[in-house]
Amino acid sequence: MNRFLKPLLPLLLAATAVSCIKTPELEEEENPSSLAQVQDSLSEAWGSADPMTMTPNDFLLQQTFRKIETGEDRMLLQEGITISKKEERTNDWLYTYLYQTESLTSDGNTQQSTREDHRSVTKAEPAMEVFARGPKLKGEISAKADDLQMSLGFERLIGLAYACQLTSDQMKICTETLGYDSCEVKCSNLQVTEEMRPAPDLMKTQANCGGLANCTMKVKTVSFDWAAYYKKGETTEKQKVNYSISITPDLPFFSRVTDYCYRALAQAGSQKALVTVCTRLKNYKPGGT
Repeated sequence: MNRFLKPLLPLLLAATAVSCIKTPELEEEENPSSLAQVQDSLSEAWGSADPMTMTPNDFLLQQTFRKIETGEDRMLLQEGITISKKEERTNDWLYTYLYQTESLTSDGNTQQSTREDHRSVTKAEPAMEVFARGPKLKGEISAKADDLQMSLGFERLIGLAYACQLTSDQMKICTETLGYDSCEVKCSNLQVTEEMRPAPDLMKTQANCGGLANCTMKVKTVSFDWAAYYKKGETTEKQKVNYSISITPDLPFFSRVTDYCYRALAQAGSQKALVTVCTRLKNYKPGGT
């Protein structure tokens, strides 16, 4: 079994789709990072967490911000996810989530929505059915947390774990849909950092700080550059994005990812600018509190 999958539980990968943007080459040195190196770093940062620790009434709040160059963060999306139901079936457990969003529209107004979403955890391992959202070919940066699809932190992690290779479906898109002779992806500049952080402010207002001792948490951040190369004849186009994900072993499966960011050159008015989009954990409240 793949070294990455052993500590992270077997997975059923159902889709791939976190957005990127086609960018000109960024002027910086590239130190190649293999698929195994990226997966091992993510696996070590994640540690061991059981999806069965998710229980009804668990709640998390996350917000997505966009920053252009060195400007101020601008909040574009707020997501509240509540586990509303856990049902036992013959071979698995079915989780129902209440997914509430408030997003900023193009005209500067806000739009709210509420809907249900579902995930299943098989009894055999247990293993979670994952809708993995990783880099895709010829996309563009989405400032609205994967176009308002509910994404659990673990799903973002798995999307990055398989980012440094092209699937057979992606190769087919490359040649048949996009019309290129070939496509290739490479990862580079892998970095891992570790720090102690205070709990988010909203967690500090809880009697037990959401389960965090001393209202602090150990956080590991894994970051790397992802690049796609599109070849046609003598011409090669390049698309490049920097990804980072921050994980704390001090919180359970549901809320373990504290930050998920991607950065690339994007169109800002009449010019291209470096745009960073980050989704950050703002609150976690266990269902039993």
